[in-house]
Amino acid sequence: AYVMSPLISVVLPVYNAESFVGAALDSLRAQSWPDFEAIVLDDGSTDRSNVVIQKHIAGDVRFRMVTRPNKGLVATLNEGVASSRGKYVFRMDADDVSHPERFERELAYLESHHDCVVVGTRVLLGDEQLLPIIEMIQSLTHEEIDGENLRGGFALCHPTVAIRRDALLSVGGYRSEFEWAEDLDLFLRLGEVGRLANLPDVLLTYRQHLTSVGYSKRRIQVERAAAAVGEAFVRRGIAPRAPNATEASESAASYVDPSVAAIHRRWSWLALQGGFPKTARKHAFRALKLDPFSPANPKLLACALRGY
Repeated sequence: AYVMSPLISVVLPVYNAESFVGAALDSLRAQSWPDFEAIVLDDGSTDRSNVVIQKHIAGDVRFRMVTRPNKGLVATLNEGVASSRGKYVFRMDADDVSHPERFERELAYLESHHDCVVVGTRVLLGDEQLLPIIEMIQSLTHEEIDGENLRGGFALCHPTVAIRRDALLSVGGYRSEFEWAEDLDLFLRLGEVGRLANLPDVLLTYRQHLTSVGYSKRRIQVERAAAAVGEAFVRRGIAPRAPNATEASESAASYVDPSVAAIHRRWSWLALQGGFPKTARKHAFRALKLDPFSPANPKLLACALRGY
């Protein structure tokens, strides 16, 4: 029997994720730490997400499904947090896969580091079919993570994090004006009331696909991330500074949506860097098919076929 008041509450928002949500739910059911409640919020999906969720959680009393009209991501996250009962809120997204020891290791860390308000993990980027691309997240200490957050970087991967619920509520939860960069805004505020950490273990496969927020909402994400960082500077009384060359090149004003072929080329190069030549070849050929005359193709294809 599972405990009635678990330490862990999983908040999993779902919107039109019928192709992926089954694998996400199965990865929760396969956790080595079995005592948790999972609040699965179907945010007005127009596909078959609802049916897939019901099939994958049938008979498992740990899962609670909420279905209602669309309210948007931030409202859905805050609703999940408000209805959670655990000491810790564990985030999960409908298109990712948690590795079996994720809950156990993050819980152990939080229970033994009382000054830590958020712990995340390193991740393995996977493509749409979860073929491995590259391991990511290098910052492990509070100072490294908070410093990278203040540069608008990717230091904590949202679907890997476990957060102390009382700290999350004390800073006001997620804020709708930063939707699509709501995680960075939250981590900046949590970093002002406690310590941030990443485990060195890879405990989540972070699925990359063209409909994910990082691709479909990238321009507005960049814009709102900059606003969140700007607010953090004001709150902390830090003098604003001029962006460095990399940050300037990634600003919303200069952002141009890459072509689909360019995204496949990027995944291919990353997979080569990550040591996964099979994935690199797959995406190099996809890019070639989409954009056969690009001058960027020959070198990539040669490297992908060679495997480095």
